[in-house]
Amino acid sequence: MALNAGDRIGPYEILGPLGKGGMGEVYRGRDTKLGREVAIKILPTAFAQFPDRLIRFEREAKVLAKLNHPNIATIYTVEDSSEGKALVMELVPGAPIRGPLSVPQAVKYAIQIASAIEAAHEQGVIHRDLKPGNIMLTPDGVVKVLDFGLAAVAQPAPEDGADGETAATLTLSPTRAGMILGTAPYMSPEQAVGRIVDARTDVFSFGAVLYELVTGQRAFPGTTTPDILEAVVRNDPDWTKLPTGRIERLIRRCLEKDRKQRLQAIGEARIALEQPESATPMPAAPKRVAWVWPVVATLLAVALIFVLWRSAPSTPMLSARTSILLPAGQEITSYPAITRDGQLIAYAAQQGSEDAQLYLRDINSFEARVVPNSKGAKQPFFSPDGKWIAFFTQGRIYKAAVAGGAPSAIGDAPTPFGGTWTEDNSIIYSPTLNAGLERISANGGAPISITKPDGSANGFANLFPQMLPGEKYLSFTKWGQGPGVAVLPLPLGGSPTLAFSTSDSLTWRVASDGGKRGRWIFTSKDGIIRVAAFNTERPVEVKPEAALIPDIFFDWEVESAPWIDVSRSGTAVYVAASTSRVSLQWVDLLGNAMHLDQASDFFREVRLSPSGAKAIVRIGAQLWVLDLQRNTRTKLAAPQGSANYWPAWSPDSSKVIFGSSRSGNWEIYSQAADGSAPAVVLLERPLDQFPQSVAADGTILFQENDPKTGRDLWILTPDRKVRPVRVTQNNELAGQFAPSAGAPTKFAYISDESGRYEVYVQSLTGS
Repeated sequence: MALNAGDRIGPYEILGPLGKGGMGEVYRGRDTKLGREVAIKILPTAFAQFPDRLIRFEREAKVLAKLNHPNIATIYTVEDSSEGKALVMELVPGAPIRGPLSVPQAVKYAIQIASAIEAAHEQGVIHRDLKPGNIMLTPDGVVKVLDFGLAAVAQPAPEDGADGETAATLTLSPTRAGMILGTAPYMSPEQAVGRIVDARTDVFSFGAVLYELVTGQRAFPGTTTPDILEAVVRNDPDWTKLPTGRIERLIRRCLEKDRKQRLQAIGEARIALEQPESATPMPAAPKRVAWVWPVVATLLAVALIFVLWRSAPSTPMLSARTSILLPAGQEITSYPAITRDGQLIAYAAQQGSEDAQLYLRDINSFEARVVPNSKGAKQPFFSPDGKWIAFFTQGRIYKAAVAGGAPSAIGDAPTPFGGTWTEDNSIIYSPTLNAGLERISANGGAPISITKPDGSANGFANLFPQMLPGEKYLSFTKWGQGPGVAVLPLPLGGSPTLAFSTSDSLTWRVASDGGKRGRWIFTSKDGIIRVAAFNTERPVEVKPEAALIPDIFFDWEVESAPWIDVSRSGTAVYVAASTSRVSLQWVDLLGNAMHLDQASDFFREVRLSPSGAKAIVRIGAQLWVLDLQRNTRTKLAAPQGSANYWPAWSPDSSKVIFGSSRSGNWEIYSQAADGSAPAVVLLERPLDQFPQSVAADGTILFQENDPKTGRDLWILTPDRKVRPVRVTQNNELAGQFAPSAGAPTKFAYISDESGRYEVYVQSLTGS
């Protein structure tokens, strides 16, 4: 119930309203005992039934009682009345601070703001809602920081990147984890994604306020709250609006996305502002990764784990961790590599829209150096002595001297799946999906076939080779019947045997203590790195022993490999992130997303039916039909152990067209979407085929993987005739027919014929 002039709360007389908000009403009042005007914030009795509001109201009173500073509004008392709880405090004349201001004015007021927040931090209080609306400027130029309603008592900061319910809790109630409190344009990135905050969140908010005071514009604009939060997490402000000099350097340091790179205390900002402009300038922000929390799903950091081997199995494994931060805007594009001695790492990264390049970095150095002429590099690996680095790009395998110099081509690898460099100066690699493993001299020459997939015991693909310590065995991933990691005795000529088998196994790395004891380090589709011990001189089938790393990035579609490499000494370099589980969304043409009512899972390759009523999606290696109207899903029946990829719909939405490995190689099948009939083969021929698009007349555009020409595009007509539409020495993939009422007339696809992947459109007549 609103109060009227003349109403009383204890000794305080209401003079009139000042404002109204989510926490209640604020009134101008008069202290009848002391004869001074006050501000009275009232939480009405009706609001007291909401625990969060009551707790925040009471906490604000307790927080203000701890603070005594000329730039913080003073609390006088708390009163209880029939109208509700009343917080009585200093009445601050004036108006909320606004920009744009001259730099000297902005500096003058920013010093007072920083001083107020510094005093709060000294009492262990984090404001969490610092913004211009909570900063009053009196007529005589004094700043007063208000509204500590979201303030919290500082707790020891968790490790950055911590997960779990505790790390996500921002509310004052432990039962409401992950709730985001604050005002969007002034939140820190960690606050915006619901992580625990510390004093550095106020440093970020201070930077956003100072930017607005100088420019008159918000640092992170947006028309909706999601737009603003995305800008806070992903985007930099428009730095060109700031005058160059001390104020720009300070704001940049305050607005670092990664709080480890941010100013660590608000007092540092106050000191910097109090120094004359001619004083020693504040150092520029260090080069950093474009900081993104996992919700943005952008991978931008490399981490190192140092595993200290122990002789006795009962001795616990110890580890130390550090992170390598990349320059702003740089993004890792392939799994990293590390030398056997654990001293040098290699990784591929791209800057913005530029092509990826290969970088080398000594773990004792702060700078990385680029390998010249390495555009498009991926899947790097070192020579045994660490003096050379090999990598794949533009359908070939290259090597480059670590000491410097241009790379030289060794051999062809149209669609590579990993390589390893042996002690006898050979390279064993997988040039394409179903070509098997080949061996080539590191100096170049003709490759020699080592393994040959047969669709049965040897699988349909042999990938990601690695020499075991001692070089008595070669290990590799086998896909097909009985998938897992196989070992092949050396010298070559024997038969491979399984080291371990699992349908979830993607690939692995090997660590060793330099003797007989080794460790398989491998991942499954859940992104968890696990460990299994083995004897390097006589490996036999083993089972995983323990989980080593909880979250690691892997690219299921492209490399199907975890982004990790391990030195023989036990040092691992890996990319820490978990993008395995995803959810399905509808997104309209304005970019507004609406979640489908499906739990997150290992969803891949979603395809909407022509009728729009259903969708087909891959989960792991199996296909599921989603009924979007009933919100149900049904697994498409498939033989045990088979993999089923790249689904598409028939024109009438009654059947699903897909690629399957059930016959040994990958063939194209059709199956009733309602499960009323078993799958039938549509195309069975050598090599591997994957459907890409189905036209209105039933013509199928499919991709074929050829060991000599890489990925090519063919069509299968309704009368079951096959003809090529794009077969070159380059890779052509992701083909899609243009919509048409009958037979298709043109199609789009991706090709690397220019040296990078680009989109092309072509007529089916060949033009």
